Parts: sequence; C-alpha cells; structure tokens
Amino acid sequence: MPAIYSAVLTAIGATFLLAACGGMATPTVVPDETVETEKTGVSQAAAALPLWRYVNSGWVSPLNEQNANAFSRELRAVIITSAQEMDEFNRTVVNKRTRGTGATLSRPEFPGSVVLAVYLMWLPVQGDPLSVVGLEINGNRAVVELELDEDPQGREFPYLFAPMTMVTVDRSVFPDQGPVEFEFRLDGEAMLTISDPLD
Repeated sequence: MPAIYSAVLTAIGATFLLAACGGMATPTVVPDETVETEKTGVSQAAAALPLWRYVNSGWVSPLNEQNANAFSRELRAVIITSAQEMDEFNRTVVNKRTRGTGATLSRPEFPGSVVLAVYLMWLPVQGDPLSVVGLEINGNRAVVELELDEDPQGREFPYLFAPMTMVTVDRSVFPDQGPVEFEFRLDGEAMLTISDPLD
C-alpha cells in the first residue's frame, strides 16, 4: 500500500511540475500585421524627429546692441555657415550664462551645417526661456518657430541680458541654389526675416 501512495504522489507531483513549467508549450508566431504595425510606428517616430539639433542656450550680451533701449523687445538672428562666422558671433555676442556642453557645442560640422542663433533683447535673467519649437522648410523659405517661456524656472537676477537659443540644421535640407529666406516667429508672431545665401 505505501508503494501505491508514493507512486500516486510522484505522478501528481510530476503533473504539477509539468503544468508549472508550461508543459508542452508551442512557440507563438507574431502575425505579419503586428510586425508591420511596429515597423510603421518606428518609421513614423523617425519621421517625426525635428530637423534641428540643440547646440546652446542661455543669456548673452551683444556688444553692438549696448545702446539699445532697455525696454525694447527686439528679436535678432544670425545665420552661421562656417567656423569663421561662429568665431565672429562668439566675439560680438558675449555669453553670460549658457547651458551648452562639449557634446552639444561640437554638433555643428561646417560646411555641412547651418546654425541658427537667435536672441531677444532685453529681459531680466531667469531660467532658460527662449527655445526653437518648430522649423518648416518649403523651397527657399524657412519658418523658424520660437517660444518664450513667460514663467521661467529658477532664481531671477537683477540685470538685463538677452535670452539666446542656438540650433544646428543639416545643410542638405535646404535648396542648393539661391538665397534662403528665414522667417522667425516668436509665439506665433512674425518678428524678423533674414535672407542668407548659405555659402
């Protein structure tokens, strides 16, 4: 009798063990539609990536604008297509507080890059309020959408500088021939238009 009990207990234990391990599991095949949907989702995500890449932002003091009215709200932009133009920008627009890192500052690779540097005069220094939120290129016309955070985070300092943002765009997304007209819009309002040959 004890031999029968041990045989029955062994059989029951083996059944539970088989059930716990999945028994005779068969591999499941993902339908083609699911795989296709996943691929489409990935390609849509890749297509939704912005055309620009962050380079630098923060606060600057343009040397040639020192006599500008302290209460002005004027947008300025510089199109940079070479290392010499970048050096000139850095000489004439002095960085006061910036957030760029070695990795982001090395993103522009001339002559394959077009850098858009934009600043707004004048605001009390607080946070990092100016940013590029959109770029649309249609032939020889580019619309750059900017956003100014009206309630920036961080401590406010008692002096006026110009919030600045700088992004790089691959030169290949622009037409090969003719100047490109850049329209800069701040919070949806057209503020400045610049034409540049992108030489």
